[in-house]
Amino acid sequence: MSEPIADTRIPRLAVGCRVRTVSPDEAMLLVPEGALRLKGAASEIIGLIDGQRSVEAITIELQQKHATTDASQIAAEVKQFLEKLHARSVLLYKD
Repeated sequence: MSEPIADTRIPRLAVGCRVRTVSPDEAMLLVPEGALRLKGAASEIIGLIDGQRSVEAITIELQQKHATTDASQIAAEVKQFLEKLHARSVLLYKD
């Protein structure tokens, strides 16, 4: 298993990957070997990846938007989703 992602790291999509918004609640992540349909939280997270925001900034923004949801649950979901994308080489990090 890979090392946990530090909150200060800044995620960005790998070369050849891009996001296409389908609706406010759905996005398609286009990758060299196909496409991933993203709904709900996954769509929101991918929409915040801009190469400028850190993992922490993405988490805080979602926690503020969904204030009635447990903040630690949101943080865990963000990290888990980003780790999955990183494991598939869809997501890279700059420090």
